Amino acid sequence: MEAGSGWQYSFATHFFSASSRPTVASISYAWSELDQCQAGIGADECSQLGVNAQGYVARVNTEYQKIAGLGVSLLSASGDSGANGRTDPSCSSNILKPDYPAASSWITSVGATQLINSIALQNPPQLCTGNGLTCAATGTEVAVSYAVSQFASGGGFSWYSPMPSWQKTAVSEYLTSQKAKLPPASYFNASGRAFPDISAIGHNFIIIANGGLMPVGGTSVSAPVVASMISLLNQVSIKKTGKPLGFVSPLLYKMYADDRSIFNDITVGDNKCTEGGCSPSCQGYYCAPGWDPVTGLGTMSYSAAEDYLIKMFDARAKKQ
Repeated sequence: MEAGSGWQYSFATHFFSASSRPTVASISYAWSELDQCQAGIGADECSQLGVNAQGYVARVNTEYQKIAGLGVSLLSASGDSGANGRTDPSCSSNILKPDYPAASSWITSVGATQLINSIALQNPPQLCTGNGLTCAATGTEVAVSYAVSQFASGGGFSWYSPMPSWQKTAVSEYLTSQKAKLPPASYFNASGRAFPDISAIGHNFIIIANGGLMPVGGTSVSAPVVASMISLLNQVSIKKTGKPLGFVSPLLYKMYADDRSIFNDITVGDNKCTEGGCSPSCQGYYCAPGWDPVTGLGTMSYSAAEDYLIKMFDARAKKQ
C-alpha cells in the first residue's frame, strides 16, 4: 500500500522505508479506537490484515513500538471532542469512546489548556502586535472548554490496551482520589491505558501564516508545541549520551515522580463536552490534583525539565 493512501498502519509501516526519519514526530489526526475499521478510516487496512478494530489497534501498536525502538519520539493530539470522541458528538452512546492513536501505549498523548485572567505582555515584540492581537505575559492555565474554545480536550482510558506499568502509580492516585469525579464505571475501562500524558496551551496560540498572524487552537496545536520541547531536550540528550530520548512517556512519569514542580498541575476544567456542544447526556472527566484524564500530568516547564535531564545524565556518568 502506498504511503499516504491508507490510515495508521500505512503511516507506521512507511516509517521504516522512508529515506530519512525524524527523531520527533507529532500526529494531529485521530478517530474512535472502537471504530478503526470504519469505512473511510481504516476499513481497507483492516480487510488487508484480516482483523477487526481491536486487532487493528494491536497491529498498529506493534508498529509504533518498533518506531519507539528506533529512538523516535511519537506524539499525538489527544483529540478535540472530549471524552466522548468525534464519533459521538451528541453523547448518545452509553460508553465513552477514546481516540486512537492518542490511546496507544507507545505514543505520548498531548491535551490542551487555555489561559484565564491573562495579563498582556508589556512592550511586546512586533510578532505580538499584528491584527489587534496581544500576547499574554502570564495567566492561569485551565483545561480548554467548549464555552471558550469551542472544543474539549480528549482523554480517558483505552478499551483495548492495558495500562502500562510506567503510569500506574500516577493514574491509580487519580482513580482512588476523593477529589476525582468519575463517569459511571460502565462508561470506561479503568484498567486501560490512560491518556493524555501531558498538555500545553491549545487556545489562541498565535502562528505566522500567509505572511500574517493567526490565532489557532486545538490539541493539534498543543501536540507540536510539546514536540518542539522534546526536540530541544533531545539536543541535551544527544550532547550527553550521543542518542535521542526516544519514547519519552516513561521519562515524563519518572520526572513527575521525582519532582512534581517540573509540571504545572491543571486542576480546573473537564472534558465532558464535544465539538458539537454539551448535551445533558454527556459524560466525561474532571481535572484533579495530579494526573487526570483531561490534562495528564499538566504542562511542562522546559527549563525545569532540561535541568532535570542534565542532572540525571551527569549522575549516570559519575557511576560509570
